[in-house]
Amino acid sequence: GSLSNSLFTFKTSGCYGTLGLESGGVADAQLSASSAWEWHGVWAASGARLRKTKGRPAYWITTSGSGLREYTWYVSVYRVLHSTDGLRWLAHREGNSSQDKIFQGNTNYAHEVRNNFIPPMEARYVRINPTQWHQHIAL
Repeated sequence: GSLSNSLFTFKTSGCYGTLGLESGGVADAQLSASSAWEWHGVWAASGARLRKTKGRPAYWITTSGSGLREYTWYVSVYRVLHSTDGLRWLAHREGNSSQDKIFQGNTNYAHEVRNNFIPPMEARYVRINPTQWHQHIAL
């Protein structure tokens, strides 16, 4: 889980509208996480935030750690998986590579890290798959 306000944000050139997550158009019951550490009710899957891409692909991902000095948690390495139907998942790959793209994440709990999707990613569903972290998973 995470104690940060924004678990992950997808941004594209010039498009910063919401997908209904911030406005409440998407109900909390419609959001899920395969696991979460609910700490005093601070974090839940409903805390996830995505940005609208208006049918265009996502060009990058920005991650951050817990954001709290007393909890120096962060994810240092992760993969991004995507799906069009929520059943068949593919790991993002760079260019013509047959290897899954391994993203280098945060090196501390406080700063954001941006990673580019090359090629840009188009998906209806996105999973962040942490593979290495400091103390606890926090994105």
